[in-house]
Amino acid sequence: MDDMNRLGSMILKHWTTHRPQMVEELERAHQLERVLRQAQEQTSDLLHTLVVIQKMDYQAAWELATKEWAFLPEEDPPPLSASRSPNQIQPPRATSG
Repeated sequence: MDDMNRLGSMILKHWTTHRPQMVEELERAHQLERVLRQAQEQTSDLLHTLVVIQKMDYQAAWELATKEWAFLPEEDPPPLSASRSPNQIQPPRATSG
């Protein structure tokens, strides 16, 4: 990933932590670098537009821009493995309220 900057590194770290299935699928399809570069550029462009052109506060613009393209929400947990029987699944603990 030759042209990845600090933002790109932050995006990749976030995706690896919070979107590992997506990263794995992109790697398998040989698309991770392209999609990462696109997210980096779109985030940077949006941040520039919000701060420089629209005169938005940097922190607010950063939060909007990174939510849009870079710091995606966590993936849903993977479904339970078919090899696990219902007896192996632990029910939630009862709590005294």
